[in-house]
Amino acid sequence: MRSYLILTPPGGPDPDHRSTLVLKDRFSWAGFFLSWIWLFWKRLWLAGAVILVLQVISGVLLQLPGFAPVGLALGLALSLLVGLEGTNYLSEALVRRGWVLEAVIFAQDRETAEQMYFSGLPAPTSSPLPKSGDWARDAAPVGTSGHGPNLGLFDYGGR
Repeated sequence: MRSYLILTPPGGPDPDHRSTLVLKDRFSWAGFFLSWIWLFWKRLWLAGAVILVLQVISGVLLQLPGFAPVGLALGLALSLLVGLEGTNYLSEALVRRGWVLEAVIFAQDRETAEQMYFSGLPAPTSSPLPKSGDWARDAAPVGTSGHGPNLGLFDYGGR
């Protein structure tokens, strides 16, 4: 079983929930191999800048004699940190931006998690459509009887 985080945007979700975000809480291979690029891609600017600076320092340490193991350990630790905690940091950043963490769902796959979340929501209320005679009569311009052609864009009441 995997856990999925359900986040809704600031101001509430769309009526059709297209803006609702479902994040899989898992190890990110892209975050592991492309740490600072992945963070910038996810718009986590500060974390991306910090990881970039630390990875440059790691590269410099790899070039210094006697510090290669330290540089290698620092680079590997940074990659593991982003790979393991990148999704968590992304969800926390979204919550700070106003998104709401609605639920954490444990499911086999994303489709099942979406079905479990959306099946628990109340059904949208639908208003009955008016009869065609009602909307045609209501749509008639003011000052006309609703009969006869109008030759322009606007009806000027017979003038």
